[in-house]
Amino acid sequence: MKHPSNIASSRQQRGAVLIVSMLLLLVVTILALGAGQSTRLQERMAGTQRNYDLAFQAAEAALRAGERIIDNNALTAPPLPCVSVTSPPCQVYELGFLNGQVSYQEQAFASNAWWDARAQRYSGDTTNLIAGAANEGLAKWDPQFYIEEVEEVPDSLSIPPTGPPPSRVYYRIVARGKGGTDNSQVVLHSTYVRRFN
Repeated sequence: MKHPSNIASSRQQRGAVLIVSMLLLLVVTILALGAGQSTRLQERMAGTQRNYDLAFQAAEAALRAGERIIDNNALTAPPLPCVSVTSPPCQVYELGFLNGQVSYQEQAFASNAWWDARAQRYSGDTTNLIAGAANEGLAKWDPQFYIEEVEEVPDSLSIPPTGPPPSRVYYRIVARGKGGTDNSQVVLHSTYVRRFN
């Protein structure tokens, strides 16, 4: 026959096991929720970085397209700057035309309509942007650029009687590209120098 004190001790032990099990289950649940949150945060960070990379590559492709226009060997004289480049053959803005309208910091937040009215679209092969770009479509990234003439700097301060001295023309090229969403945009600037004479 069992002693009554052994029976009471046995009941106390079963209750303690239940409490310890519940505490361990709570700890494991908290760890699992924390790991799930960390995974979701890392996925969002990876998606944001991918969107930035897409926007950067689209903007860089447009920037290089603008530089190719100025670097074209067929150009023997500087292209004639004008106030509208959306209707060819004019491709270069007048000196200071865009500077007075919006600062470079604001261009990243300018509307699509602002860029459509002032910029040229990059129309290169979509596979030049990133691997698999053809599957996503170039229009989604909307790479655009504009070229602005900054100034012409002569090599010499003295003008020979036979004509103007050789000089270099400075251009500012500004490009914008979008990532996977309209909110992910990158604006790049470069200064390009070309000697025409």
